[in-house]
Amino acid sequence: MMDERAAWLTQGKGTTPGLRWSFSTEAPLLALDLARETGEILAADVSGGLYLLDRQGQFLHLNRGIKDVQLVHWSDRGKLGAAIYSDNNICCFDRDLNVLWAISFSVECLAITMDAYGDYLAVSLASGKTILIDSQKKKVASFETMRPLSYLEFQVTEPRLIGAAENGFLCCYDLEGNCIWTEKHWSNCGGISISGDGQRLYLAGFNYGILIFDHDGESAGTLIFEGTPKVLACDFSGNRIVSATIEQELYWLNQDGKLIWGGVIPDEAIEVACDPFGQWCVCGLKSGLVQCLDWSDSI
Repeated sequence: MMDERAAWLTQGKGTTPGLRWSFSTEAPLLALDLARETGEILAADVSGGLYLLDRQGQFLHLNRGIKDVQLVHWSDRGKLGAAIYSDNNICCFDRDLNVLWAISFSVECLAITMDAYGDYLAVSLASGKTILIDSQKKKVASFETMRPLSYLEFQVTEPRLIGAAENGFLCCYDLEGNCIWTEKHWSNCGGISISGDGQRLYLAGFNYGILIFDHDGESAGTLIFEGTPKVLACDFSGNRIVSATIEQELYWLNQDGKLIWGGVIPDEAIEVACDPFGQWCVCGLKSGLVQCLDWSDSI
């Protein structure tokens, strides 16, 4: 008998995925991230719960000591994680979710990310400053941008940090705080995702679809489909993209924007993630339901 939590998958169009696993947080979901090498999922809910799951959706660790978590990031190798909490605080924690250190700022923190190895952490502030910190809490560099950055992501194969403002601004910096490129565009955005080699950068451009940029920040096309993309993620090669829309739909696409599968999701999506090989994705819903959708049998 089919799990009733998977019934919505059969109502979509295209190649129906299997349901690899489901997990529910104890309270509405706030944030979610995937460690691409270990397959582990880090999730946070409104009750203050911080959950770590393995690649099979099995519960590993729980921490209830970090209150008012807003954003989380889990390094690709599963070495360290980081979070923004209580508006203007960040912390770094280990694999057991034990807090190693914390920093308070005088202004609101907007975005946080770590490099694949967990050696560097970047946090952007509402003042327009972005700060790079190493895993030992030492400040490495800082820089100021034209607009406060709402989204940050490290490139895997080069020591580069990509940032995006909500209102039409992209930028790329090295780990010494030097600007490599900046790019203006005409869309607000809801999130960014970068292929492993940095050759394709995907941006959720709302009414403009998914905007694509190359390694140098130049426009490389647009993916247009039904719905207004809100959050998105791509696999390591950039050949598979998962996007959830404002209209509560989920789409699994190839690099040309061709629909592989699409369907209506049961609740508002908080975040999505994609495995490195483009075989499965994770969708976290506001209700606290986190599900892994698997296309590996159809590849």
